[in-house]
Order: sequence, then C-alpha cells, then structure tokens
Amino acid sequence: MGKYKVGRPEAIIFDLDGTLIDSGLDIAISANFVRVHFGLSELPVDVAKSYVGDGVAKLQERVLGHGVPAGAEAVTEDRHAEAMAVFFDHYGRHLLDNTVLYPGVLDILSRYRQVPLHLATNKPRVFTDVILEGLHIGAAFQRVVCGDEAPVRKPDPSHLRACLPPGMNDFSRVAVVGDSPNDVNAARALGAMSVGCTYGLGHPGQVKAARPDFLIDAAGDLARLFPSRQEI
Repeated sequence: MGKYKVGRPEAIIFDLDGTLIDSGLDIAISANFVRVHFGLSELPVDVAKSYVGDGVAKLQERVLGHGVPAGAEAVTEDRHAEAMAVFFDHYGRHLLDNTVLYPGVLDILSRYRQVPLHLATNKPRVFTDVILEGLHIGAAFQRVVCGDEAPVRKPDPSHLRACLPPGMNDFSRVAVVGDSPNDVNAARALGAMSVGCTYGLGHPGQVKAARPDFLIDAAGDLARLFPSRQEI
C-alpha cells in the first residue's frame, strides 16, 4: 500500500480498547473476578478478552454465559445487575494496573494534532475519563463519546456521527480507526473511510473479514496512509 493513497482526513475517529490502549488483561482479570464472585471457574485470559468490544453489559452476559448449554438461561436480570455492580467496583479500582498505550500511539496523536481527533468508545464514561487522564492522552481529542452517552452504540453510525460537527454532511473524508468489525461496519454505514487494526483485542481474521478500506498491523502504520498537515 503506497503512501498517501488519500489526502489528509478532515477528522479521525479512534476506538479506544484494542486500538489506542492495550487494556485486555485488566478487563479479563475483572471479568474473572465476577465469575469467581458467583462461584464459577476463571476463564483463560484470551477467552475473556475475546468477549470484549460490545460494552460492559454484553461482556457480563458472555462471561457468565460461558459454558452454559444452549437454550438454558445463563443470566437472570438480578444476576446480571449484580455482575455489573461487581465488575464496576473491581475494574474501577484496577483499570490501570496493566493497561498501557500501544507502541506508536503517542507519535500518531502528535503527528495528527492539527487534524480534529475524536474518540468513540463503547466503554462507559466513568472508566474512559480515568484512563485518558492516567495515560495523559485526554487533551488530544476534541470530542469523546462513550458507550453510555451515544444515542446508539457502534456498529450504529450514530455513535460516530455524535463525535462530528452537526453541520458536517459529507463523511467521505473522515477516517475511523478501530480493531473490531463494529468499527469497520459503523464507518461503512456512515460513509467514512475505515482503518482496521490487526494488533488489537479483536481477532485479526474477523477484522479482515469486515473488509475495511485499509489495514494496519501497528498504530504507527497510520502515518503511511494519511499525510499530516506538516507533511503537505
């Protein structure tokens, strides 16, 4: 893929988990804490990580439903509410124990600092703010729209649209960067360019199968796709 296949984007919308931050281990540990709370065995870390990406509520359904026979009720409403409370308490106290920026992220955020940068994450605001502050990247983004604030979460394009100025109607010059088919599908539905990340929490095969416009194997590879203002 040659450099500058397209011009400088009018905006870039990043996903958070698996795209900018390597947060899988902390999420998996808290997910397993929930299982132990209910007397269940811990899941392998890679299995717990594979359940990440559609928000905390869906994570609890998947974690508690693991191994439950098809057709059986895995998670009652009360059990789910308790799981959410346990997860929020534990993860809120441990969300930066192991979580770090992926290599190249700081350089990319600096390189495109004159491009409007936004963040669209299915993560709740209470966790997102702590992580952005703790990793010192919050100031990079003009708009952050979290999963508990979006009108409808990714893969619905409304989540991405909520990041952008109300008067913007042509999204073809917007780039959406994420490690999940949710990000790719949301970008496609919006009419934006999609950049799939193969290095994140999402399975590379699933990201590729979603047919993004571009694929990158490291965060720094984004610099090969789009020029920044300093390079024009």
